[in-house]
Amino acid sequence: MAEQGFIDSHVHFFPEGIFKSIWKWFDTFAWNINYKLPTDTLVKLLKEMGAERFVCYNYAHKPGISRMINEWTAEFKDKYPEVIPFAAVHPEDEDPGGELKRCFQKGFKGVKLHCHVIAISPDDERMFPIYDTIAENDKVLVIHAGSGPNLGGYSNITSAFSGAGFLEKMLKRYPGMKCVVPHFCADEFERCFALMDEYKNLYTDNTMVFSGFFPDVPGPESFLKYLVRHQDRILYGTDFPNIPYDVDTELRKIQGLSLAGEAKEKILRGNAVKLFGL
Repeated sequence: MAEQGFIDSHVHFFPEGIFKSIWKWFDTFAWNINYKLPTDTLVKLLKEMGAERFVCYNYAHKPGISRMINEWTAEFKDKYPEVIPFAAVHPEDEDPGGELKRCFQKGFKGVKLHCHVIAISPDDERMFPIYDTIAENDKVLVIHAGSGPNLGGYSNITSAFSGAGFLEKMLKRYPGMKCVVPHFCADEFERCFALMDEYKNLYTDNTMVFSGFFPDVPGPESFLKYLVRHQDRILYGTDFPNIPYDVDTELRKIQGLSLAGEAKEKILRGNAVKLFGL
């Protein structure tokens, strides 16, 4: 149980068939997932931990499936008022901008894209109609644009279409768009925070960085100066349920840091409230 309420800003929920396919992929190319459970059970676990709200991040791994995923998400948010819905869209959909407008009219807060999955870089012109629609509607882009982790199941090495260099080109074109790059833009941590110094609409989250799962990633104390400096633009997230450790692992580490209570509250819930307009 959490010491205080929190908002989990990095959670994945999918229709059952897609969830099972993702879990099979992780079994083959990544790690053993701790929480291969029915969706209702997953929601119950988050709420019992102390989650006040939690996002629903899903993504379209190919063109033509976005509408189906988004309709599922709309039903999911209607069933659980705690859900913060995000849209799935693929840059090669027939009308990605139109699909996003439809989602935004239903109360979706933004869009989740995963450059590793779609093998398209953040600065690719195919992304521009998506960004234009996000910016015009004052929504939030969440984009996995860091090059890590480079897992064997992707169509190419991740550095071919992900990394801080690609991200910076996109930010230069869309500096006013609210953008979250998860995982501290792993594995380019220092570059991530340097970009946050320059781009005031750039946010990030701690997801998996504080888990201790990746041996080459330094401990949470090494990031303390960044947590202080960017305490207004760092979100708390877990990557639940697709994780190989206990879901409260990173929460406990954040709570144990020598960080002012106000900064912890911002990271654990306050920043999400402001960014997502809750």
